[in-house]
Amino acid sequence: MSEKKLSVSNYSPLELITHLFSCLQLADNQLDWEEKEVWAESLTELFPDHTPERSQEILHSACQLIIPMNDFERKNHVINICGQLKTHFSADHLQRNLAPRLTKLIEADGIILSAETEIVSLIEEKLNIKIDISDE
Repeated sequence: MSEKKLSVSNYSPLELITHLFSCLQLADNQLDWEEKEVWAESLTELFPDHTPERSQEILHSACQLIIPMNDFERKNHVINICGQLKTHFSADHLQRNLAPRLTKLIEADGIILSAETEIVSLIEEKLNIKIDISDE
């Protein structure tokens, strides 16, 4: 498993974003259609030149990696992803472009679970951004 964790340094920005979204999507151990739609829409906005087919392959690969992980491994994966994202994007860019899309993702299925809020807190801390989620 450690080889896969180290390999995030080779991930493209699109792969990093997909893995980050997947960690949040799979916090409740299921991938909802609404969440997948937000992910696809976010990729189109963030990476206008991406191909949906390639993105689906990356999503599938991310899910295969993340699903068998335990809570500790998932959090570690998020930390590694955030570290790499900071090498590609400024904090301002992440706040303006990524944070609103993560908010939309979290609210997509209408339910905000404690596992999701834990990952959100971790992402906020590691990327130094604020993700707005309602406290209802």
